[in-house]
Amino acid sequence: MRLGCHIQISGGLRKAVERAVERGCETMQVFVSNPRGWKQSSILPADIDAFRDGCREAGIEPVFVHTIYLINLAAPEGEVREKSIDALVMNMEAAARLGSSAVVTHLGSHGGEGEEVGVRRVVEAVGEALRRGPGGIPLLLETTAGSGNSVGHLFEQLGEIIRAFPGEERLGVCLDTCHVFAAGYEVRTREGLEETLRELDREVGLERLRLVHANDSKGDLGSRVDRHEHIGEGRIGMEAFSIMARHPVLRELPWILETPEMTVERDRENLRRLREAARRRTRRG
Repeated sequence: MRLGCHIQISGGLRKAVERAVERGCETMQVFVSNPRGWKQSSILPADIDAFRDGCREAGIEPVFVHTIYLINLAAPEGEVREKSIDALVMNMEAAARLGSSAVVTHLGSHGGEGEEVGVRRVVEAVGEALRRGPGGIPLLLETTAGSGNSVGHLFEQLGEIIRAFPGEERLGVCLDTCHVFAAGYEVRTREGLEETLRELDREVGLERLRLVHANDSKGDLGSRVDRHEHIGEGRIGMEAFSIMARHPVLRELPWILETPEMTVERDRENLRRLREAARRRTRRG
């Protein structure tokens, strides 16, 4: 189990490595461009070399690239859809240059036209991105909380998308603990977690699960409220994180924090809590 944080890249990619080391990260996730804009990434070769060398020297791996917030792969034909696919391909290309292990992306919103329409559009957009993007970079579809008209809050939706590409090993899943909980999947008990993972296995396949985004939740089970909270301070709670961190499937995966207030002190404390969760025995053994 390797633990890390989402790290800001302001000041350059080498600075991101320094921030990760300062927090005690063993793995990390970054944006490669402004997450709230469409501007394409323009990473300099010197920055790429410094980043790769820095990660190697610090023993930070794997490294993940997260796509921008604006991406909507479920959008209808038009400018937003074209920009979304272009941005996804750009992130895949940047990830390849950085030596990243995978790109993580949200799927977007069907805009009220229905989940079936949204899933079909995501399949088409993902297919184009896989054709245009570099061959060796996995694409991880992140579970969503189900707020609004988002696609990806049900495991069956993720499974339908992945099954549309038989034999495509690049496609995988990132499980966000806040999102799956808010979407209605119980993770606070051993029985609930086992049932959640059984369903994920039925619909997607546990071999496709490559990454955990570790976040507590401000919203309750099934609330569909996408509001992250610090580890142990939300509706999921420390007992649940101990259960998850000790699970034989989840403990073998890298875990990335996306908690609020990404300060050094807060990130260190959240990492400490996760490490403690992985060690402690729960009330039920």
